[in-house]
Amino acid sequence: MKSWMSKVIAGIMGCVMMIPALPVSAHDHSVTAPGSSGLSAFTINTGISSIVFVLLVLIAFVIQARTNGAHVSKMLGMMAAMTVTMNSSLVVGTVAGILLNHMFYATVIGVLFGMLLGIISGFYYSILAVMDGMLSGVMGGMMGAMLGVMVLQEFPAQTILFMDFILIISMSLLYKVIQQEMISINDVSIPLMED
Repeated sequence: MKSWMSKVIAGIMGCVMMIPALPVSAHDHSVTAPGSSGLSAFTINTGISSIVFVLLVLIAFVIQARTNGAHVSKMLGMMAAMTVTMNSSLVVGTVAGILLNHMFYATVIGVLFGMLLGIISGFYYSILAVMDGMLSGVMGGMMGAMLGVMVLQEFPAQTILFMDFILIISMSLLYKVIQQEMISINDVSIPLMED
């Protein structure tokens, strides 16, 4: 597990080192993508890459939740479902708002994605975690859609990358908390077996 955390920290540091180059690359409107959206190819590619990244993070979380879901407390399960759902639906709503440039459709996509993800992320913990995840998905999807539509004329690609960075930080902390709870559960169960 220690090597896993060092890889996450190295990835975060790599993202941080790219920040000074973002204003130049993210605000490039000189080359627009084919069609009449007015977005640069970099912004469109960043949005699509962000969606793929979110899906990979979600697959990793579902695998982890399926493995350890029965062993963690209900409170941690609720917090895990809320963290994953809120951050992921925020990213998806933001990307939808930027790429679609339409508040209604971006809100519908963000909210539906968040509700579905709330069901999936809370399923392995409890029904309360499912409900908490669904409500967080509604809130994150709506906030992401509003953010995406509002930043369209400023720094759309930077906003997507910033939301991805927030997702990385949140998921890293969530995995650390789950790992600590699993260690504490194992420490408590070992003396009981010795008696």
